[in-house]
Amino acid sequence: MRVRYPESMNISTFVFVLIFAASGPVIAQAPMNWQNAEREKLLAGVEAIPRLGSPGPVAIWGTFAFPVIAAAEGGKAEMALAAAAGFGKGKVLIFGHNSYVEAGGVSGGSAGTLLLNAITWSSGKQKPRVGLFKTDLVGYLEKHGLRAKKITGELKKSSLNDFDVVIANAQSLTDVKEGEAVRDFIKAGGGFIAGMTGWAFEQTSGGKSLASAHGLNAALMPIGIAFTDSSGFGNAQLREFKARTDLPKLMNAAEAISAISTQSKGGATLSADDLNQSASAIQLAIAAQPPGRTSLQAAVMAALGDGASGVPTPKAPLTQAKSAPERIRLGMETRLLKMASGADVKPHPSAGAFPGVAPSDAPKVMKEVGIDPNIPGWASTGLWLNAGDPLSIKVPAEMVEKGFAIRIGCHTDTLYHLESWSRAPDVSRSVPIDSATLTVASAFGGLVYVEVPGRAAGGEVMKVAFAGAVEAPFFVLGRDDDARWNNVSKKLKAPWAELACDKVVLCCPAEVAKRVANPTQLMTFWKAVIEAQDEISNQAGERRRPERIVADVQISAGYMHSGYPIMVPVSAAEEMVTFSKLKFPGWGYYHELGHNHQRGEFTFEGTGEVTNNVLGMWVYQKVLNKDPLLGHPAISPAAQKEHIQKIKRASGKFAVWKSEPFVALTTYIQLVEGFGWEAWRKYLHSFADSSFGPVPSNDDEKRDQFLVRYSKITNKNLSEFFDWWGIPVSSAAKSEVSRLDKWMPKGLH
Repeated sequence: MRVRYPESMNISTFVFVLIFAASGPVIAQAPMNWQNAEREKLLAGVEAIPRLGSPGPVAIWGTFAFPVIAAAEGGKAEMALAAAAGFGKGKVLIFGHNSYVEAGGVSGGSAGTLLLNAITWSSGKQKPRVGLFKTDLVGYLEKHGLRAKKITGELKKSSLNDFDVVIANAQSLTDVKEGEAVRDFIKAGGGFIAGMTGWAFEQTSGGKSLASAHGLNAALMPIGIAFTDSSGFGNAQLREFKARTDLPKLMNAAEAISAISTQSKGGATLSADDLNQSASAIQLAIAAQPPGRTSLQAAVMAALGDGASGVPTPKAPLTQAKSAPERIRLGMETRLLKMASGADVKPHPSAGAFPGVAPSDAPKVMKEVGIDPNIPGWASTGLWLNAGDPLSIKVPAEMVEKGFAIRIGCHTDTLYHLESWSRAPDVSRSVPIDSATLTVASAFGGLVYVEVPGRAAGGEVMKVAFAGAVEAPFFVLGRDDDARWNNVSKKLKAPWAELACDKVVLCCPAEVAKRVANPTQLMTFWKAVIEAQDEISNQAGERRRPERIVADVQISAGYMHSGYPIMVPVSAAEEMVTFSKLKFPGWGYYHELGHNHQRGEFTFEGTGEVTNNVLGMWVYQKVLNKDPLLGHPAISPAAQKEHIQKIKRASGKFAVWKSEPFVALTTYIQLVEGFGWEAWRKYLHSFADSSFGPVPSNDDEKRDQFLVRYSKITNKNLSEFFDWWGIPVSSAAKSEVSRLDKWMPKGLH
């Protein structure tokens, strides 16, 4: 057997080589202490770096690839925020969020120290020439004595070779030639540092897949590190990433494959924690692989041996502790099926469990649907496609290669990072429209949508023809009436249904939707809910698409979560579609809609779970005509008294205030009760009023302007009130409102 070593083997140290012969993959291993030595160089002077934005994990599987910064959420496996590798004569470091290569993220903190260390480490020089691609670090680097220059135009050999190290915001580095130029630059001895928010790539690229459409990621494959489209650092308590030189070797997928292979052949048995870590590393590495690159999958399957992936359900979930091999198989299957081309897709065995199938006697139809390009997002078609069935589509030429796509399935939450799966971890699919006629299929099936890009606005309604799908129960306020819903739509046999108006679309199991007898009343209510939050937050004129709320047997984080779509558990679906004088949707829905209406100018540290609740309380007042304090037991009068006492006892008031959302919410409740909802409305609208000055750009300015704007709106000096609650504001802000009469609510004196 002849061994072929990768190009990076000319580095003096080695860890393992993954090779293939007729008998299958072979893993050669060596000590790991070289990684600690490299991490020490990168982490010198760094105790922790802050969590910036919503970062995602990066994948590691290469011979000379290793994690640099990592974290584990609540006992879960470690995942890497940053990873590094040697390749040829050069070195590379990548971050799972672009903020780590931008001035706003690195200025004045330990993230900057790590970046400066990485520049020295990757270039091998104390004063290297630094090139910057789509990042604003010139001033920051020059402040630290480094020569930095922006790279204009595309990345190519002639532009890269002017520098010792290049730092890039990689979000839009999609061109294959640019990616190859970067790889050649590294191989020849260059240093390369990049950041990217991988999970957002599908949104920023018009629905394209990170694994198949990102030139830099493809170029990184031989190096063995890559960005992924996974989330995984969603825990709100994770404020920073500790710097540690000793990290688990099983964070490298090749190490994990080797360990699993050893166990399957009767060797050392992995502990539950090690198996959990191995599965996580393998899932992330597989997530990064482009279509057709199957060596890693082959190595995984050889290590696992024979077996099936299983069918996860809420009653019989696949857990990491008991079903790690099955989860690895199922994770690979879902990723590969998502990338399958055309209609050559077979139904997955778990599709029947979720999202379900329409019965064989449900007629397949031909249907033409009008798509308004002025409404971005998902356009519902009222159609359902069974798993494995081909769907034929004809579109006008104006849609071809313009960012439009066909989506099968609305359950977009991925579950790879969770310890237990109640369904397959990824069941939806989006296929770009790249020709006037196309045929698509899905291994899991789902409701059918046309995805409309934001840039498509301005055209006329376009007709799209579908053939091969089943009609689903679908009610649209203003188009349909209750009689049609009850006599026609309810009889349709698709397993999922939608109820819609121009402000929101609700998606739930058909069996739940069919219990609704009065959809007109229901959707009129939901329309009022969205309009209430739109108006008070000054966003009515901004709305271009309806909100979406989707029920699922398992979601990626929390009981519910915001976004597009808002995700809720199936157990709450009946509440979502029930409206009468006695029963109506509750706090959680308005809370998540409030998140979707939050804006940075009025939300600072500690209020991420607060200002959205103020918007939710407004729904109780305006739409339900009920006392907002009835919405949640944590804001009852008795609970508010407890919150006040907690602040009175606190030695560090603001630390308590910003860490306990319902304590902070009491502050806002006192303002609303003291000055009415109109003052809150004027405060939110004030950010569009230039007479109040510029919009705040950081948390200090946001707190200052909260004081100044609210004081001016109410004609009262709220400085003492802010001080009582421990909300820090500047002396300049206090001075600006000092001539106004002071105000304090009862109970705080």
